[in-house]
Amino acid sequence: VIIAMVILSLVTLIIGSGFRLGIDAWEKGGKETNEIQKYRVLYELMSQQIKSAYPYKMKIDEEKVVIFKGEPDSIMFVTVSNDSYFRGFKWMRYKYKDGALLYREGILPDKKLFETTSGNDEVVESKTGEVKFSYLTSDAGELKESWDMGDSLPGAVMLKIGDFEPMLVIVPLAKIDTEGKKNNGAL
Repeated sequence: VIIAMVILSLVTLIIGSGFRLGIDAWEKGGKETNEIQKYRVLYELMSQQIKSAYPYKMKIDEEKVVIFKGEPDSIMFVTVSNDSYFRGFKWMRYKYKDGALLYREGILPDKKLFETTSGNDEVVESKTGEVKFSYLTSDAGELKESWDMGDSLPGAVMLKIGDFEPMLVIVPLAKIDTEGKKNNGAL
């Protein structure tokens, strides 16, 4: 009877450990799935907005430039808004700071654009890992770490979030200059 109880206890212990191991694996898989889903949604949202970048020209320091500024940790561009309460142009900015992805937007035309872009940002995700942007020229196909406001949009934006593979987001309106003529750049 004692031997049977010891064997039964060992079998119960082994089965219980197996269940605990299975539950731990299930929880870990659920967390990983949630992380992957979160990054997939971020990639999709940001890529759709970057794809809709518009070559909006504004006079800055006596020169008309396209509003598109990119750094390795931030991107600012203009897009067309189709919200039910506002239709027109708006600027958007994503910024990576202290492990968080921040967002801010405003309506154009805005004479105080660069004063407006500083201030309180909305937190998109507080724990994103690294967020990095790089910019592909539409004429030479060269990858740059930053993009200054100038005559055109970049041909594409390389977007990297966390430990996931970078995504190349093509900017369709980069192929058309602000005068409406097709750009002969290869992309």
